[in-house]
Amino acid sequence: MQIIKALKIMALATFSLMLFGGQAIGQTNNAKTAPTELPDEQKDLQSQLLPLEDILDIAVKNSPSVKFQSDLIEAAKSQLEFSKRVWTNNITGFVNYSSGNQSIITSDSQTAGNLSSSNITNGYRMGVQINLPLYELVGRKARVNLYKYQLNSTVDKRDESIQELRKNVIQLYYSLLYYNNVLNIRSEAKQSAINQVAVAQKQFKDGVIDIAELSRLKTFEVNARADYEEAKREFSIAYYQVEPVVGVSVPQLMRK
Repeated sequence: MQIIKALKIMALATFSLMLFGGQAIGQTNNAKTAPTELPDEQKDLQSQLLPLEDILDIAVKNSPSVKFQSDLIEAAKSQLEFSKRVWTNNITGFVNYSSGNQSIITSDSQTAGNLSSSNITNGYRMGVQINLPLYELVGRKARVNLYKYQLNSTVDKRDESIQELRKNVIQLYYSLLYYNNVLNIRSEAKQSAINQVAVAQKQFKDGVIDIAELSRLKTFEVNARADYEEAKREFSIAYYQVEPVVGVSVPQLMRK
């Protein structure tokens, strides 16, 4: 019985360790992936951020789409250079060595039975052979132009991606500043409403105002709180959209 009881205690202890240990690990992982806190809403955000042009450069540098288009440009350049040199495939060189009896026997077609022989000199032989198909002579210019146009279109596509990215970053930048200003205004309005209600509650106790006035101010405070939370939500959305678009978080875009 003592052994069974000891085994039960050990099993319970092991289960508890696994349970609370797993919770601790989960909390550690959550702490690592927790988003950065919002900046102080009372401070001017624009004065803390890098200039817009610097942010645009960072966004272009970190954009996967722009990187992809740049790789396509390099591939198109290589393809163009290859097309200019593909004619060299028709040039072949050869080197060989011959030795031994290399006599060539020929017969005279005019005189029956008349044979003659000649001997090829032993040693190395080398040379170059060029075969230019008609297609290479006629179609080379058109083929090269085709790859040039493909290269140009790839460059244009990359420039289009950069323009679209810059437009999105500019819109996000000014949306972030706008929502930050609105949040600042809503924060001040909320604090003002809270202060008014605090004063009104004291006045109500002293009999200076009636319950209707206190209720009106309390409703004003509730609306101010709701407006503040809505402004905070909109600012948070713009704030956390910066990293997917620009490639870095807002704290990394702050002036040093």
